[in-house]
Amino acid sequence: MSFLKKLFTKSTKEKETQQVQHNINQIYNTQPFQRKSNPIYNYNCIYRIEQFEIILEQQIIDLEQLKQLTWRGAPQVYRAKVWKLILKYIPPNHMSQTNVIQKKRQDYFQYIKNYYEQIYERDESEEKIIKIISNDVLRTQPDFQLFRDPKIQKLFKRLLFIWSQRHPMSGYVQGINDIASPLIAVFLNEYVRVDYNKFDLPSDFHKLPDDILLDIEADIYWCLCKIIENIQDYFIHNQPGVSLAYEKIKNILNTIDPTILSYFQQQQIDFNHFAFRWVICLLVREFPLYLAIRLMDTYLSEGDNMANLHIYTVSNMILKCGPEIKNKNMGEAVIFLQNLPTKDWTELDIEMLLQEAYVFKEYMTNKQNLNQSMTPTQSNRISNK
Repeated sequence: MSFLKKLFTKSTKEKETQQVQHNINQIYNTQPFQRKSNPIYNYNCIYRIEQFEIILEQQIIDLEQLKQLTWRGAPQVYRAKVWKLILKYIPPNHMSQTNVIQKKRQDYFQYIKNYYEQIYERDESEEKIIKIISNDVLRTQPDFQLFRDPKIQKLFKRLLFIWSQRHPMSGYVQGINDIASPLIAVFLNEYVRVDYNKFDLPSDFHKLPDDILLDIEADIYWCLCKIIENIQDYFIHNQPGVSLAYEKIKNILNTIDPTILSYFQQQQIDFNHFAFRWVICLLVREFPLYLAIRLMDTYLSEGDNMANLHIYTVSNMILKCGPEIKNKNMGEAVIFLQNLPTKDWTELDIEMLLQEAYVFKEYMTNKQNLNQSMTPTQSNRISNK
């Protein structure tokens, strides 16, 4: 993200800090929902593909270099392998990749036998979980033929149930299915071409051997585990991570544009009315699936900092909604926030959303560091500007 870091190379003098604080709320596009024709940043172009090939052909892949490149989008042809690498599902050393992935897949096949195929030994609570998962699978990306296919639904249901049994501290929580949906499209595309505009069932899908589908299922399961490790507290009892995320979002809004927070308070709009789904589903349900996949490129490239960037991205999304909702009453605003008109967004809109979120994150970090280095009197003088 060096292309963004250059924005923050100035010295942290009090005068400069005041100027940045004055202008920071002018960064984001205040009319993001108006229909427009934006040029598309083409991360599938030949030059980008060649950049990824250079890294992926290294004997020991430079993961930091790969993450930096992926931050702005991975080419569809390499996305599955890139995700597996930056999630550390497979190692960067080419010599050990095959052995590692075969071992992980064999482990998952054993989980199927231990947790899923023992249908006569399930208790009432497990049957209840199966029913909840089955209903959620039917509701996941229902507009796309790919997700309505019985084979896809079967592997989807099975991996979610196994996840719930392997993670008793949280169990299955609605929203995990949404996080898994991009993985299904991306990892299937490694074997058959998936149309990211329509997500129809590929014409040669039913030619895939069952053992390949099982490999895909295992890969989805393990990478889902890696993703949720970063946001585990969103799903455990009482979901403390969600409450903490709300507090951080409110702090960001109060710093960048406090009028939006005041509007929520005046209209008695609780974050649970809309932001709960935004937070726990990583915004996957707020965008067309192909854009959610692009969003995940950047999220996954953040590694252990994914949850932090996600909070700033959610905050930025709220900031973008400000001009659209400030003249609405509570009911109208909540309906808007629950049904964001993003179907006409492009990759460029996602790119801007993420870059702005990164700018806010750097600004808040620098502001916090500056306040810590100053005397209380200096700090109060700046914060009151």
